[in-house]
Amino acid sequence: ASCALRQHEPRTAVELLEQGRGVLWTQMANLHTPLEHLRGVNALGERLAIDLQRISSQLNKLSGSMQDDKISSHDAKAQYHRQLAEEWDSVVSQARQVEGFSRFLLPPLYSDLQEAAANGPIVVINASEYSCDAIIILLNGAPCHVPLPDITLDDVSDLLLILTYALSESQDQLQIVSLLRDLWKLVMLPIVHALEKTQVAPGSRIWLCPTSMFISLPLHAAGPYQKDKQGLSDLYIISYTPTLSALIRTRNNKVASPTIPKFAVIGQPTPSGGSEHKLPSVNAELDLVLELLPPSVPSSRLSDTEATNSAALATLHEHSWVHIACHGQQNPVQAFDSCFLMHDKPLSLLDIIHANISHPEFAFLSACHTAAGDKETPDEIIHLAAGMQFSGFKSVIGTMWAVDDEIAHHMVSGFYMAMFEHGMDYTKAAASLHKAIQTVPKKIVPLEQRIVFIHIGA
Repeated sequence: ASCALRQHEPRTAVELLEQGRGVLWTQMANLHTPLEHLRGVNALGERLAIDLQRISSQLNKLSGSMQDDKISSHDAKAQYHRQLAEEWDSVVSQARQVEGFSRFLLPPLYSDLQEAAANGPIVVINASEYSCDAIIILLNGAPCHVPLPDITLDDVSDLLLILTYALSESQDQLQIVSLLRDLWKLVMLPIVHALEKTQVAPGSRIWLCPTSMFISLPLHAAGPYQKDKQGLSDLYIISYTPTLSALIRTRNNKVASPTIPKFAVIGQPTPSGGSEHKLPSVNAELDLVLELLPPSVPSSRLSDTEATNSAALATLHEHSWVHIACHGQQNPVQAFDSCFLMHDKPLSLLDIIHANISHPEFAFLSACHTAAGDKETPDEIIHLAAGMQFSGFKSVIGTMWAVDDEIAHHMVSGFYMAMFEHGMDYTKAAASLHKAIQTVPKKIVPLEQRIVFIHIGA
């Protein structure tokens, strides 16, 4: 992508970044591709659609680590997976011969990806050993390349180390402010100047799509942090998206939702195993959310011994909106085993993906590290918030690092007070989080706990 930008080909750069990132999510999305159009074109299309549905089901079964009596050994399972993958590729190749399906399951073109900017510009921020760059994508017209000449990949790595240290037990506020000033000067200020030139008005929504190590940095909170000077969050309402395709899939997910969504709160202050400390404020947080909920909205509560793995999955099936407060764990070795800790056993990312949740809309993940990616493979964007989005939740609030259980309720209260002013509209989540961050008492909630929450999705 960096090479394409140096050759003045920003469209190609966007296509390459989209093709090379979030590969596992893309593969899983392909397995869930709606096949109605292919099925309805002719008899051949119907046969191919049936074949794809069968292979998809078998691949999903394997990826879910489900046991099959016929496939006992690891080698046999791997060989069976290869056979299915080859059969899938063969059927997809045949489908591309059907009239009108020449690009079936091929990587999207730039003209397809522009759809992501339907409600506001997307800012892709790329870090490579050759250059750091931003690309602004608008619904119409060519992408805008914004070179970032004053920052290198090594600089980004250094900033990430500084952030890790500043968020350690020292909680060094001065270091965090210095980091956010550097992000402003080196990264976001040139982007803001470019947004102004493209006539993106202050107060507009924008979506950030960072790559590489930029993913772990709080770009949304970048600013000068000087009196009477505005930062990024003073100028725009900011959301994130793991990839452009993820945002497009979220918006195109037309699963019918109830006229009045059902709201669930799930909390677990004392998870099984005893390896994590108790979260004494969880139940008070659940009470607070239910108190703020409009009386007309049906709701349910799941907590303590009732908050088991199976009960949580059943609750996700039955409710369009969910607030989860518990310990969250990011697994650095097996990212799909990242989980929410429940009473009996963890509710893993893989559990959620395979649950086929009925009509999801909004999720607030009040747990640690729910939007913290895998440091070894950051561009796969495998974390709990991304998993909730992939599972159909159109709008997700996640966390970039550890949340302080005792003061999180200030942010939660500010968010839902703003959110419920609009009824039950998940598209207002980003604006509501923006308002909460601006209005929460700064003497009570320190900076790192105000900026830990981010919005992902529509």
